[in-house]
Amino acid sequence: MANVLISTIAFLIAIGLLVTFHEFGHFWVARRLGVKVLRFSVGFGKPLIRWQDKHNTEYVIAAIPLGGYVKMVDEREGPVLTEHLPYAFNRKPITSRIAIVLAGPLFNFIFAILAYWLMYMIGIKGVIPQIGEIKPDTIAMHAGLVAGEEIVSVDHHPTATWQQVNKQLMLRIGDKDLLEIETKEKSGIIRTHFLDLHQWELKGDKPDLLYGLGIVPYELPIFPKISDVVYDEPAMHAGIMAGDVILSVNGKQINHWKEFTDITTHSINQPLKITLLRDGNEVTLSATPRAKEATNGEVAGFLGLVVKPQKLPDTMLRKEHLDPLHAFVAAVQKTQEYIAISFTIIGKMVTGNIGLHALSGPITIAQGAGATLVVGFQYYLSFLALISISLGVLNLLPIPILDGGHLLFYFIEVIIRKPVPERVQMVGFKIGLILLLFLMIVAFYNDLLRLL
Repeated sequence: MANVLISTIAFLIAIGLLVTFHEFGHFWVARRLGVKVLRFSVGFGKPLIRWQDKHNTEYVIAAIPLGGYVKMVDEREGPVLTEHLPYAFNRKPITSRIAIVLAGPLFNFIFAILAYWLMYMIGIKGVIPQIGEIKPDTIAMHAGLVAGEEIVSVDHHPTATWQQVNKQLMLRIGDKDLLEIETKEKSGIIRTHFLDLHQWELKGDKPDLLYGLGIVPYELPIFPKISDVVYDEPAMHAGIMAGDVILSVNGKQINHWKEFTDITTHSINQPLKITLLRDGNEVTLSATPRAKEATNGEVAGFLGLVVKPQKLPDTMLRKEHLDPLHAFVAAVQKTQEYIAISFTIIGKMVTGNIGLHALSGPITIAQGAGATLVVGFQYYLSFLALISISLGVLNLLPIPILDGGHLLFYFIEVIIRKPVPERVQMVGFKIGLILLLFLMIVAFYNDLLRLL
């Protein structure tokens, strides 16, 4: 219940900030270019709070915090007072209209830069990309990667953390040529590997890029003490309780958590004899893992047990902490990189290299917001920056009803030297609305599947 509350609060803060910043971009540029703004609303539906400024602009905070809008004087939306005609949006030059529409996504990117800037000045830790295991008969194994090595670069881009490794792999989704990875042995020797991506399969609603190559990151052994039992799952029905320590499974001694999961994942619908230590006494129970599809698409045995991860030592972490100037440069670079990655992923969705199952909706975003807020403020900043970039990129797509759709009509107007007919625009807006609703339904459906 506490996790749900934290996720909800973190989500509402995120949406409120990002929507406000996006709409403020439209508002600020519109004001600077002489367009009269009638209303600036954060949220939809019934107004909860409203007030006016000296320009008679109404500011509204509404009940449904899933968007917002800036309402400007526009003859296309209704009668306009004669004295307001010089300030009407539709009467402004095409360059002014483009600037006003473009300002929303641009302010999302500015927000991301500011968030990353603050994050780098605070400092953020990442896990050193040390390989824990190479799965047999996989792309990584055939390329000669071995456990214990550290990945130091991907396609000539330095990779100090696993996040940086994944960032480079995201750019290669759908490619079929060779991927170059450099690794460093414990002796310091650098080795170069070429991975053939023809067999790179990405499955599930959250494809694991590393697992698809056969690479498993190193993890510290976790003591097999149960911290939580998932409601209405096999472990709960078997009588396993939080605080229990797993001693053995089918007579095999268990020393750490991975030994236990290696057994359960391969024991779908097979009863397991589990011996536990509970309050100083040994208890033996029978539990049968059910089949469950993991986020990487693999079907594995699932009991519904949770353990508390061990805190990583500083020797396994790298901290990025920069002075204000270098932090700003890094923030701009990171924002540029993730804008490029976002457009690349969208392009590969259009071409079919990435399925629609990768889309995420408000539930997944809320979970991410809550998880990062719990870990630390700087991680929440990173999350906000990434979502802000996604929001900016999404709004630039040439889909009527989005900012990008309006820009498409304006660019056509520049080419044909007259506005796109209202009838054509209305048809486009209806198609855009249907497409947007479809994507929202798919994203929400994917969210629900991830909860099951």
